[in-house]
Amino acid sequence: MPTQARPLDEAELLHRTALLAQAFRPAAPVDRRGLFSGRGEQIGELFSVAAQAGQHAVVYGERGVGKTSLAAVVAELLAGSKILTARTNCDASDDFTTVWRKALGELVVHSTAQTVGFAGETTREIRPASLLLGTGPVAPHDVVRALETVTHGGELALFVDEFDRLRDAEARTLFADVVKTLSDRLVRATVVLVGVADSVGDLIREHRSVERALVQVRMPRMSRAELAEIATRGIAAAQMTIRPAAVDRVTALSQGLPHYTHLLTQLAGQAALAERRADVDVPDVEAAVERAIERAAHSVSEAYYRAAGEIRRRHVLLACALADEDEFGFFSPAQVEARVSRVGGRLDAEALAGELDALAAGDEAVLQRGGPGGGRYRFANPLVQPYVVMRGLADGVVKTRDLR
Repeated sequence: MPTQARPLDEAELLHRTALLAQAFRPAAPVDRRGLFSGRGEQIGELFSVAAQAGQHAVVYGERGVGKTSLAAVVAELLAGSKILTARTNCDASDDFTTVWRKALGELVVHSTAQTVGFAGETTREIRPASLLLGTGPVAPHDVVRALETVTHGGELALFVDEFDRLRDAEARTLFADVVKTLSDRLVRATVVLVGVADSVGDLIREHRSVERALVQVRMPRMSRAELAEIATRGIAAAQMTIRPAAVDRVTALSQGLPHYTHLLTQLAGQAALAERRADVDVPDVEAAVERAIERAAHSVSEAYYRAAGEIRRRHVLLACALADEDEFGFFSPAQVEARVSRVGGRLDAEALAGELDALAAGDEAVLQRGGPGGGRYRFANPLVQPYVVMRGLADGVVKTRDLR
């Protein structure tokens, strides 16, 4: 009969608790390679782009699939390869000028100046590269000239995150002009645009000629194997272990979104440590589900409660979360209908169509209509989908065997 591991003493408990907090980042992008798992293909593509003059990249995909973490980790790796890197974020108030001032404000340029007098001493100045843009509105040629100056001493990789939040159509056109000119003139600067989109056309649609200069790096949801790597590597970094069945439960609940793998594994580790154990098992994951529901972002829980006010609609929403979907997250009414009866719902096809339309109506709709022919649906915020499943598990409406 196997012997039971001795309970952790206070020092071991505190040490592992601190390591667990460092290993998982449910609330923030991962910014260190040592904490990052998976995405080897996408990392390789971005390295290849940075190595080829005239090429740039667009990283696109659903919200919550880890695009910002990818950009942060690739920037770290490129910096380790002696490539100058900078990262900036767009917001709803930005235009072309403000984005480039922020981006170049992350870099510095060195210059020399001769002092007045007989001694003629030379002084070195360090100043923000954003000063190269002048004081007025910024045009594409101003950006290109500034980047030529910055890259005089070496290569540069510049990441512009949340590009989809740049709503100004003129600003997007000007960005496309910059990318095209940098490519034509073989400037040693690589621009990587990162944003929520289903296709490159959703991010850069202003003139198609820029597409030849852009490598398209799509970020799909993570595979179960990649999510399992996040869980096992993080737990190992915390000097703990996790049972394969517990990993399977975490990856099934995460539904391809690394945020939930980080959150559930961290909370499961905390549940184990609360019992002075360093081994994470399935009951710890079950406890983590309860806490994950409490810890969910306000926008996620609010979207659920706003949509699931009626019992019947709650069943439909859960059936949507469990339905088989395509690579872009879309599912058909027929796929939802196949799941409704399993979660306790009783609806004919006409009533179900009405419920789906209601869930997709309004500015704050929980579902988004689209896909081939426009007759399919998906969750407007992908992070709501696993939350709905976890609520179903916590309420006893579905069992683990019902998960995809």
